[in-house]
Amino acid sequence: ICAFGQHSLVTVLTRCRLPLPTYILADEKHSRCLTERVYLPTIVRGRVIWHLGYSASKSAAAFTQSYGEFQRLANQEDPSYQVKGALTDGFDSTVSSMRALFPGVRLGSCLRHALNKLPSKLSGLSAPVRQGLRAKFHALLHRCRQQKSLRVVALGQRLRHFAAHIATTVGEAHGERVRSWFQAKKAGWYTVLADPQMPAMSTVLDQAHNAIDRKLFAMKGFHHPRGSQAAFLTGLAHLYNLIPYQRRALNAGKCGVEVEGGRVPTADWMLNLQILTSGGYQCAPAPPHH
Repeated sequence: ICAFGQHSLVTVLTRCRLPLPTYILADEKHSRCLTERVYLPTIVRGRVIWHLGYSASKSAAAFTQSYGEFQRLANQEDPSYQVKGALTDGFDSTVSSMRALFPGVRLGSCLRHALNKLPSKLSGLSAPVRQGLRAKFHALLHRCRQQKSLRVVALGQRLRHFAAHIATTVGEAHGERVRSWFQAKKAGWYTVLADPQMPAMSTVLDQAHNAIDRKLFAMKGFHHPRGSQAAFLTGLAHLYNLIPYQRRALNAGKCGVEVEGGRVPTADWMLNLQILTSGGYQCAPAPPHH
């Protein structure tokens, strides 16, 4: 795995004729290496991991350095490359690093994280009441996403009505708390609804993180004090991108690269992994992505 991890994700993926992503999911996974808490800054587009980093610190500087590796390699492929939109869960270091690396990037906030956060803003209420309000909030966001036009206007109106509904039904204090939270977060939600190409939820990235995290504790290479954790994680990302989904999966028989429209050299995933990480497969260059 560490041998495969010596090869850049960006280079391998562009060999498969995947264009550099202009809209991305950026998130961090909190994990452990031995007894130390570590962080895995990650960039995903669709079903493909474009960057999987390793940091012992959660500072904005550390995350900027990690995500900067992706930017540097992408700019080697295309000097004019620029990310237009990024979806985050609002973690300060991720947000700061995206702004530093990609000036002018539009930053959206994950709608699923918003759904999961609402019950914590209603502390003191019974679980059934909180879950009922969460269901109403889910329906609100879903209806706004289904609209063909004026989605941002519709969301603004419905957020105001929903906060008023909470104040009327469960108390003004709860209504004010939710209203303040909406005020702080709505710009990121508006960004998601304003641009149809922007990812709306980080579910795919959460699935990738969970799949990787389940393997880390069983992998001695990751925890070895003299090992290269960054190379190990990059190798795992190559496996994630190139191993076909199981036969009961929605995209059974295809790997993530193929699901996203990329090409692989053979029908044997292990052979593909060896060919692509050795530099032995080059197809026609991908057309520029505008």
